[in-house]
Amino acid sequence: MVFRLLKITTHAQMKYAILKAISNNKNIDCQKFVNRISIKKRHLSILNDTSFDIKILATAAPSCYATIIAKNENFDVCLGTNFTDSAFDETFENSKEIKKNNIVNYLKNKEITQIDTLVTDHIDDLPIMKLATHNIIVSPNDNLTNKLKQNAIAFETIL
Repeated sequence: MVFRLLKITTHAQMKYAILKAISNNKNIDCQKFVNRISIKKRHLSILNDTSFDIKILATAAPSCYATIIAKNENFDVCLGTNFTDSAFDETFENSKEIKKNNIVNYLKNKEITQIDTLVTDHIDDLPIMKLATHNIIVSPNDNLTNKLKQNAIAFETIL
C-alpha cells in the first residue's frame, strides 16, 4: 500500500500483490467485506429492469467478492478479476480492452451478438461504450463526458 501511495507500483500491481497474499488464506470473509462496503452502494432503478435477457456485472474488482455482490444484486453472471498464480502481467486485471473482450466472448458463447445497455461510471469502460447500443453513465465527470463526445458516443446520465 505504501508503494502505491508513493506511486512506485501501479494499481494493477498492488491488486495483484493483495490477491496473491489472500489467495491461500481460507479465513478471509468476503461476505463480511461486502457487508461493510454495502453502505456506499448506489441504488440504480435500471438494475431492477426485468426486461433484460441477461445482466452481467463486469468489473475490475476481485471476483472473490464481486461474485457475492452480483448474486446479491440479481445479476446473472459476474466477470471479475481472478487471481492467477503466474507471474504478474498487466493483463490479469479485468479492465479496459480485457473486460470488453471477456464480455464479448461471454456473449458469443450465449449466442448474443450485441451489448444492449451498459451502465458505468468510469472512462476505463470506453471500449465497451463503443460497442453498446445504449450507454448510461452514472455521475460522469467532465473528462468522461468530453471523451464520449469526442468519440461520438451517445449516452444518458444518472446523477
